[in-house]
Amino acid sequence: MIGRLFRIRGLVQGVGFRPYVWRLATELGLNGWVRNDGGGVIATVGGKNWPIFKKRLPLEAPRLARIDAIEDEAAEVSGEGFAILDSESGEVRTAIGPDAGICPECVAEICDPANRRWRYAFATCTHCGPRYTVSRRIPYDRAQTSLAAFPLCTPCHDEYTSPADRRFHAETTCCPNCGPQLRLLDAAGQPLAGDPIAETLNLLRAGKVIAIKGLGGFHLACDARNAEAVAELRERKQREAKPFAIMGLNAESLAGLARIGDGERALLHSVAAPIVLCPKGERELKGIAPGLAWLGVMLPATPLHLLLWHEAAGRPPGTDWLQATSDLLLVMTSANPHGEPLVIANDEALERLSGIADAYLVHDRDIVIRCDDSVIRATPDGPAFIRRARG
Repeated sequence: MIGRLFRIRGLVQGVGFRPYVWRLATELGLNGWVRNDGGGVIATVGGKNWPIFKKRLPLEAPRLARIDAIEDEAAEVSGEGFAILDSESGEVRTAIGPDAGICPECVAEICDPANRRWRYAFATCTHCGPRYTVSRRIPYDRAQTSLAAFPLCTPCHDEYTSPADRRFHAETTCCPNCGPQLRLLDAAGQPLAGDPIAETLNLLRAGKVIAIKGLGGFHLACDARNAEAVAELRERKQREAKPFAIMGLNAESLAGLARIGDGERALLHSVAAPIVLCPKGERELKGIAPGLAWLGVMLPATPLHLLLWHEAAGRPPGTDWLQATSDLLLVMTSANPHGEPLVIANDEALERLSGIADAYLVHDRDIVIRCDDSVIRATPDGPAFIRRARG
């Protein structure tokens, strides 16, 4: 059968693009296949509806995808049905997508006591989660990421192989039975008893400095409302005057501290989940951004971060609590001794952050590539980068 061969270039790996092509082709009754290769995504389609496929392909792509180019040419297509094939290596001419903030669907799962990912700190799907920071090479496949060390359990494998599931070929998918696990360590690197999230929150509220392993590296966190804890963090990190960013549950929780307009709100809720520079409000937290007219604010970008606020709220079921104001505000600053690179590994954290952190909230999913938080400001002409990084 004469059909078409399509080559799609851009940010099309790790964003659910192959499942998207599969669903579109299946809906139109086309046969053929789709796979990743070094150049992006390649697909063949055969059947009378291929012109409709070509028209719709760039219009309904996944939310994290970015299509730079689509090329197509005549091709012979044989066989029945439409398949997702294993990736092909070759000359690398594509990019791995950036890490993305947690999506609403994953938020709903970790807040549902009946869901098997209830309060799981590594819930992710094709719409969110790590990409760039866990990738060792292209093509973007699970075997090429730091998730290769975590074989999928049967339920996760069923989701991964089900075309109707949003985790269909989600390379970083996992669950509490097969995925990474959290541990809370004391200053000497010994495990602390209890739930790691609950005990971390207790330590933060007690004025301690905690090193928290995020997506692209560790953060140093403390209670932003505790002036003594903030001053202690400044002294230990030798950061006398530079501003700290603070993390709050939502824009309402940051009201009064920062003036958050529509532009700032859109950036805070974007999939990149950056630090957003906002004009200071009428209230000021001592020691956070001394002598400056701007305050860097951010929202929880990962399930791990969000679970701290979920714990503070009393572990409520459902997602209504996300709209309420929370008094939990945390300093989130890059975990690195003065003038040194960002810490990304557990053993490295224990060594390089000794004397700075009182405890370490770690996990066993390796960060392959260090990547700090982006810092961005809303302007009348659009977003302006102060630091372009994660997301």
